[in-house]
Amino acid sequence: MDDQKRFLLAMLLSGLVMAGYFFFFAQPAAEQAKLMAQEEIAASQQKIEQVLTPTEPVDRSELIAIETSKGTRINIETPSLTGSFSTTGSRFDDLRLKNFKQTIKKDSETIILFSPQGSEFAAEVFDNWVKVGGASGGASGGGSGIDTPWGVVSGDTLTPTSPITLRLDGDGYSVQRVISVDENFLFTLDDTITNTSSAEISLVRKGAARQYGLPDNLLNFFILQEGAVGVVDGTLKKWKYKKLAKKKSFVEQGESGWIGLTDRYWLSAAIAPQGTQMSANVTFKNLNGSDVYEAGYNLAPTVLSPGISVQSTGYIYAGAKSHTLLKEYMDTKGIARMDLAVDYGVLRILTVPMSWGLTKLGNLTGNFGVGILLMTLILKLILFPLNNKAYSSMAKMRGIAPKVAKMKERYGDDRMKLQQETMALYKKEGVSPVAGCLPMIPQMFIFFALYKSLFITFEMRHAPFFGYLKDLSDRDPLSIMNGFGLFPWDGIPFEALSFFALGPLALLYGITMALMQTLNTPPTDKMQARIMQLMPLFFMFILAPFAAGLLLYWVWNNILTIFQQYYITRKNNVHTPLDAFFNKIFGDKDKKLKAAGKKPNKK
Repeated sequence: MDDQKRFLLAMLLSGLVMAGYFFFFAQPAAEQAKLMAQEEIAASQQKIEQVLTPTEPVDRSELIAIETSKGTRINIETPSLTGSFSTTGSRFDDLRLKNFKQTIKKDSETIILFSPQGSEFAAEVFDNWVKVGGASGGASGGGSGIDTPWGVVSGDTLTPTSPITLRLDGDGYSVQRVISVDENFLFTLDDTITNTSSAEISLVRKGAARQYGLPDNLLNFFILQEGAVGVVDGTLKKWKYKKLAKKKSFVEQGESGWIGLTDRYWLSAAIAPQGTQMSANVTFKNLNGSDVYEAGYNLAPTVLSPGISVQSTGYIYAGAKSHTLLKEYMDTKGIARMDLAVDYGVLRILTVPMSWGLTKLGNLTGNFGVGILLMTLILKLILFPLNNKAYSSMAKMRGIAPKVAKMKERYGDDRMKLQQETMALYKKEGVSPVAGCLPMIPQMFIFFALYKSLFITFEMRHAPFFGYLKDLSDRDPLSIMNGFGLFPWDGIPFEALSFFALGPLALLYGITMALMQTLNTPPTDKMQARIMQLMPLFFMFILAPFAAGLLLYWVWNNILTIFQQYYITRKNNVHTPLDAFFNKIFGDKDKKLKAAGKKPNKK
């Protein structure tokens, strides 16, 4: 492989990394007002009706207070969740995650997962029964049942030890629903459906997750699934928000699983009764003047004879995409492939064990950053034999580089002769240019798998390292813009200057990348050599906005590579610019060997 081919390969590999930057960036804050007094309810109700026409969003607290005053809202209080749900339509539309804050600041609010319709960034999950052929049902059980008036039979606050019982008396049927919740993020809806009429009836169970407008925390990053996601027939299905807005609707049919909406860390999902047939419907529509993204399921119709009752159990998931927790629900509740909610990507066979390893090492050491360092070291040890072959080949190529350069001067105009002499030299010296490239191919897949794992692993969210690095999932908080913390303002004082906000980790990456280049065979073409010299500077700016955890990995990986490659290069008796640097500081070792009457290393 000649220099030109090696250069093109290097540019291709670099381009794959750089591509991520151009898709990367997208916090809004929603103010919370005081609860309205009872005498102000009538005026607020009029405001809500105007919203649904629509106008400006209403504060979520006002909307919740109004429904609470009507007696149609049940409080939710668990170790992980706080909020309420509306008995109208069995809607879970007010939910906070108690143990997770929006930022690492002490006064930061907790994550708001759901807000009622009419408020900013409204989102909800609901589950209802619709009669086929009914007034709102239509021949196929149309309508979502979102306005179904469920009544409260027992309970006033939903906790892990106190379930709530609702009852729906429909046209010729009744549904008794017992809602329970565990200590994490799973709601269980146990339904008993009875035909109270004198004729055969057909009912359809429907559940859905809705998002009114786009969420405020979208990253729009090409490697991340943001939008609808679900499992039908044991197969993962994904639809991004952009794709859904363009195509309007998608339908998948098969054995029941689950369907919902997701972003980087959170999932809201309607989980159908398992072992039945369902239709997954993902739609984009305009409702009351708002863009609505909906991911829902319809069960196959349940036909009941007069006086007959049947049981049906569904679930609602609202919380963090922890692989361990999702796997537990899959095993204990029988929910089909719930673990696929974590976006492991096409390299799942690699990202799953890497994500698991990162979590285990982080928990074992008590520091997720240390877990990243250990995982990188383990991968380096696994790949040690492959890297040895690659670096040995590179060292030999560097050793014969002066001879190749002389041949180019001699046979520059005779390309065929140059190629023949070069190949003869390779054979004589036992050098194979391909041997230095082939071992890099499996490492490319491992690199992207680890990169993906670091990006999606929930446990890395807000995980600190040491010193000033308080959140490995966010970008480096220091930069040259605030004098690396010497000045009392943010690392990015103005968003327009974010591209130039190089942090310590980005600078370390550039330095280590430049050191790695000194160990490689330099291009003989001056233009190629100049471009390669600029690559570290270029990559510093490209990678600076990435999460600190990712930069920590890249810097540590570069350091380990430098040590291994330098050792292999010196083992092959080949000098590098690093040797010249060390000689200036510690003295020339070869001169000392000559003075001692020993054979020096080859230049």
